[in-house]
Amino acid sequence: MFGVLGAGNGCSPLSAMHRLVPGGPDEQNLRWGNGWVLGHTRLAINGVLNGSQPYTSPGLHGLFVGEIYNYKELASRFGISLSTSGTDGEVILPLFAKFGPDFVRHLEGMFSIAIMDVRDVTSLYLYTDSCAIKPVYYLPKHDTLGFASEIEGLPNFEDDDREIHANAFDRYGAYRAMLGRQTIFPSVKVLEPGTYLTFRNGKTEIIEYTPNAALFAEGADTVRDFEHDFGEGVKKTLMTDVPVCTTLSGGLDSSLVATLASNDPRMTHAYNVWYQGNWKEDETAYAREVAAASGLEYQQVTVRHDRFPDQIQAMCRSLSQPNAAAHCLSTFELYEAIGKAGFKVALVGEGADDFFGGYDRMYDIAVSNGDDDAINAYVSDLAAIKPDLRKNLVSDDAQNARLGEEFTDFLNSLPGDSLIQKVLHFEARHRLPYYILHRVDALSMAHSVEARVPFCLPTVYRHALFAQDKDLIGAGRRKAPIYRAGSSVLPASVINRPKQPFLLPIAGMFQPGYPVYDLLMDTIATPSVTAPIVNVAALREMVERNQQSPSNKLGNAIWAWLIFELWGQEHNVRIG
Repeated sequence: MFGVLGAGNGCSPLSAMHRLVPGGPDEQNLRWGNGWVLGHTRLAINGVLNGSQPYTSPGLHGLFVGEIYNYKELASRFGISLSTSGTDGEVILPLFAKFGPDFVRHLEGMFSIAIMDVRDVTSLYLYTDSCAIKPVYYLPKHDTLGFASEIEGLPNFEDDDREIHANAFDRYGAYRAMLGRQTIFPSVKVLEPGTYLTFRNGKTEIIEYTPNAALFAEGADTVRDFEHDFGEGVKKTLMTDVPVCTTLSGGLDSSLVATLASNDPRMTHAYNVWYQGNWKEDETAYAREVAAASGLEYQQVTVRHDRFPDQIQAMCRSLSQPNAAAHCLSTFELYEAIGKAGFKVALVGEGADDFFGGYDRMYDIAVSNGDDDAINAYVSDLAAIKPDLRKNLVSDDAQNARLGEEFTDFLNSLPGDSLIQKVLHFEARHRLPYYILHRVDALSMAHSVEARVPFCLPTVYRHALFAQDKDLIGAGRRKAPIYRAGSSVLPASVINRPKQPFLLPIAGMFQPGYPVYDLLMDTIATPSVTAPIVNVAALREMVERNQQSPSNKLGNAIWAWLIFELWGQEHNVRIG
């Protein structure tokens, strides 16, 4: 979706629409009025034959992408009439008319919404869900505000907006992505989770909200009820009129999603992705075992070395912001295969580690005394390019020497009675949306696939928000509610296996003879974007050290630079 409000905005709606077609190939529509434009590109999932947008009612026009899982319940409760083939978005404008801008509290789902209210003073309202699974980018300019699901789809995004600050690369290297409301482009913002924006008379206001579904009724057993709520959450994400599949890494979270979803006759296929060759990180055996145990047809997607150069550049084009996740490429190819197989919906396991404490760095904090060494180790683990490497790689005038100190101050300011509670709040609200969910949304929608995230449903993640530390993590426990839920339905091998992040074994691929190595060396020879801010000699020295002794530390750092440089080239970025 995209749009703009403001007299004389001079936007290019057809260009914006063209950019968003891969995520909405089934139908494209425009609506406009005095000083405003709304545009929608549709991926038809529910009410396939009767879901055209924008929606309209007296004085209101609306757009919506994503899914509202409780729309039938809302329609029944508030007397909203649905069309014969009823689509979930049909409840939006009636609820807005009844409750005003705060109607969003009633919704449970993954969504971005835009409403143009022309009943009095023309006003624009923008919404994202409580986890910001579906991003909303916006660009204030003079007395105009443009918005879109992707930055390149912003109808008022111009060449002057493509200049970024010199220290952007340093911050990206420290956090693997650009975290927070401010995007890498100084003029472009993105809605934070659980917020909505109002734009009227040239003025912008951001309001926070908490969905009703994220709250417990008085007396609820927040620990015991997790298994029930998660099972119901998986059922909600299966709400679809089109084929649905699941992604399956072989880890606990995706395995639990796949196993519970397999009870629905519409769920028949599980997709796993890995890389050509023999790599010690390979966990496909676990994925095969889970698929066989749950009766799902196992589909193996193999990322071939000869495709790396072209696929990396296509992947970078699909990302609104650079992302240093080492497995971005495999995710991109996974959804390519899913889309080509005819699936429009895939269930995924993201969010479990972030809400429930699944990462090793979280556990280390939970069992530490919260001293400086523990926090420094935590900050270092967040980085794609470790602090000692950034010090040599990034030019002095492009470094932010206070990044670590700023993060510690920010962490201490977050809600929570303990350090681990502050860390969990940071991971779920300030890292998960920007580093993980926006990446998954971009890479899946590039292939016309909607990735649905059961662990990010309010009725599911609330169990983490209201849990005691001892009920989640520490003293040998990681994401304890999820392990309890999986213990009776998953193979013992999956329950008992050690935690392993899904990685691209890139350190071993940055060697002569691999096509990605040739791409790397060609790019180092002519770094058109990062040349002003990166010490190329230090970068070459890192590549040589990795050839002699491959390591994740060096491989991930080199990969992070390569992705930033190629992403910048694909999006015509320049350093200011």
